Amino acid sequence: MTFFAFNTVSRIVHSWGAIQVLPDEIRRLNKDTAKVLIVSDPGIEKVGILDKAAKILAGAGMQSRAFSKVQSDPAFDSAEASIAFAKEFGPDLVIGIGGGSSLDIAKLTAAMLKNTGPIDRYVGMELIENPGIPLILMPTTAGTGSEVTSICVLSDTKNQVKKGIVSRNLYARTVLLDPELTVGLPPHITAMTGMDALVHATESYVGIHATQFTDALNLEAIRIIGANLRNAYRNGNDQVARTNMLYASCMAGMAFSNTQNGLDHAMALAIGGRFHLPHGLLTAFLLPWVMGFNMVANPEKFAKIAVALGENTAGIDVTNAAGASVKAVQSLLDDLKISTKLSSYDVPKSVFPDLAKSTVGAVRLISNNPRPVTEADVIKLLEENY
Repeated sequence: MTFFAFNTVSRIVHSWGAIQVLPDEIRRLNKDTAKVLIVSDPGIEKVGILDKAAKILAGAGMQSRAFSKVQSDPAFDSAEASIAFAKEFGPDLVIGIGGGSSLDIAKLTAAMLKNTGPIDRYVGMELIENPGIPLILMPTTAGTGSEVTSICVLSDTKNQVKKGIVSRNLYARTVLLDPELTVGLPPHITAMTGMDALVHATESYVGIHATQFTDALNLEAIRIIGANLRNAYRNGNDQVARTNMLYASCMAGMAFSNTQNGLDHAMALAIGGRFHLPHGLLTAFLLPWVMGFNMVANPEKFAKIAVALGENTAGIDVTNAAGASVKAVQSLLDDLKISTKLSSYDVPKSVFPDLAKSTVGAVRLISNNPRPVTEADVIKLLEENY
């Protein structure tokens, strides 16, 4: 008999302006905290969020320093730089503020303050032996769900692939969801990150490791994203849309951290590792391709996705209802001005065999895909959508 488990963070604080409760949440985790390390990126520093956090901490009598050099799709050396900075500072607690890249580096930094050795020894599943120091994560994008996952993804620039470190010891102790921090996102970033959340929910929902618990989270996340992403894209100051998108992203993150993703993410990691396109953009334009390939494996679930995205499937058979889910996603991408043609992104056909090999080699992801995948299948998808 197969047994399932559902794991997630132990505490989520969510409200417009939630950043203000940082000191209370820090003291709840460690009442003696005096030194706080903030891990983030140059963009978040530029818009003043790090200064705001530092002032809130200083007002509570806490010293803080910021490592704000995390780059998009961070490589191993970016993680090593953050860890070295942290070891020199000696914090009592780590706060990650930013998108998925910053949150991933914050997770690994907190963990490596209580673990030893080179970080590449932890690539894989459940290889981090000891819990890290207390960690609080605050996302500034509504997409990755990284704040509630146990995953850190790093770019191996030498081999041009992305590698994952997965461990229960990467979970944050507390997550703060403050939708106000997402207001400054430009429309194209809102679109890409929002679609990444939709991909998470979709792949987790139709994946073979799905459970009733993850189904409930994923289907509601799909419904919320379908009803709010266009509004958040058109009007970045829409508080309702921004709030709903952040919460939906978190829900999808809670789910896929327990199921893994699938073919879409495997292809995205293969292409991204070689051509360094934004992760959210990759997962977004791949989604209708992958849905079209996978829906034969579970048409009933794809039909439910169509309904969640607002499609009227009354009176049509399940196969056509499943197909409506693909059309709904394509329509959403059209409204977000994201092309689904691979030729739009300067990926040459000559690399298709290598991309296919890397895709199928992502066993952690492919093992959750609802339909078996071969290298020939991947090459066909790339060619059909060029």
